Amino acid sequence: MIPVDVIGISVCPPYQGYVVILKEKEGERWLPIFIGAAEAQSISFLLQGLEYARPMTYDLFARILEEGGATILSATVSDLKDNTFYAIVEMRTQKGEIKYIDARPSDAIALALKTKSPIQVVEKVMDGAAVSNEPVNRSAVEQIAYLHQKLKECVECEAYEEAAKIRDHIRSLESKLPGSQGQENRE
Repeated sequence: MIPVDVIGISVCPPYQGYVVILKEKEGERWLPIFIGAAEAQSISFLLQGLEYARPMTYDLFARILEEGGATILSATVSDLKDNTFYAIVEMRTQKGEIKYIDARPSDAIALALKTKSPIQVVEKVMDGAAVSNEPVNRSAVEQIAYLHQKLKECVECEAYEEAAKIRDHIRSLESKLPGSQGQENRE
């Protein structure tokens, strides 16, 4: 198992989809996983330490587990089949039993972030799908995640001219990230 950090959310320009970026803690490889817009927003909020006014699904699930005496031990990106990533959430029940729950990577990551549990990637998945040609520019990825939130706010307020400027700035930053072209791995 390879321990990873979630370093940000980005948009992949060729596909107009969102990508969660996992970077191995003890190395330079990073793993981009395509996720949905709602999942990207949830993970982005968790990374920024923000909360919604009402509980999100991962908040509810974490609270139910806590009330039931269960704890999340880890979230693992466990497999990649036909360009689809798979994940497993490992938990300990109130009775001390270890259970493994099948999950989408975005849900497993959000739950792990919410419960401050470790996130890891199976070595064969990292070996087969990771990008390792250059170190990740963490500050650029964080800036892109922040700009995506600003872009969303501009669109909601119908400030389309400002939104277009932010979109262009995001594209410029993304074009400078290693491996930003041609990633087709989807969740």
